[in-house]
Amino acid sequence: MAKFVVEMVYGDDEERRLAVRPDHRVYAKSLAQQGILLAGGPYEDGLGAQLVYEAADAAAVQRLLDEDPYLQEGVIASTTVREWNAITGSWVS
Repeated sequence: MAKFVVEMVYGDDEERRLAVRPDHRVYAKSLAQQGILLAGGPYEDGLGAQLVYEAADAAAVQRLLDEDPYLQEGVIASTTVREWNAITGSWVS
């Protein structure tokens, strides 16, 4: 399995995003419990978020993103999915 870093950039409708956030967090927690989402959270500047997934390939990550309430509700302006070759750290065995 490969690791992927996803950057989400929030759209302009903060009120709508905040309304969808509880559903997004339930979804994210379910992925974390399955060992798919390794880490995730918003940037301190409030402009977006970063998430780290473990998946077979980028297409699998995109499918997970497509199911995320944030993307389904259109509150994300853009996402960038990049495979990450983690070579150092507590996640690397």
